[in-house]
Amino acid sequence: MELPAGFPRSPKAPKSFTRSELIRSIYERFQRIRGDREEGGPRLRRLAQAESLVLAVLDEIAGALERGMRVELRGVGVLSVKEKRGRQGRNPRTGEALVIDPHRGVRFRASELLLARLNRPASRSPERHKSDPRQLAFPIDDQQEEPTDTNTRAARLPFAREGKTRRKATIFEKSE
Repeated sequence: MELPAGFPRSPKAPKSFTRSELIRSIYERFQRIRGDREEGGPRLRRLAQAESLVLAVLDEIAGALERGMRVELRGVGVLSVKEKRGRQGRNPRTGEALVIDPHRGVRFRASELLLARLNRPASRSPERHKSDPRQLAFPIDDQQEEPTDTNTRAARLPFAREGKTRRKATIFEKSE
């Protein structure tokens, strides 16, 4: 599948973002925050603190899923448990029939904001918001024509009614 014009093509982009890379990234981000708690916010003194933080968050998410709860991460998506019923299957190598037991799986549904962020052209790269460097601000067109196909998910959204213009998802508006 060919990417549309304007999308970045990076052959050196990593194929996955591992837990250890996440830990290192969080540690480095907190190292950039100047000062201590009184002056500018918390700092992680050691990489082990970042590791404990990440493992605690992941453990809480896994625990909630284990209890059958829905985990909603605003701006990222929703993780939920899906009960899968038992069924008849086949070994693809030998063709032998076998029974697949009922089990639980995890379903991830990406948020509209994440999908918009993933699918924006490279020319509309995010800019850091001046007041808070952790927030992203990027320009988004205020209006968009109504979708003509009523079977699309966007057409079924409550704000996409006939005769009204639909506003695209915005993470943060850039303020002057």
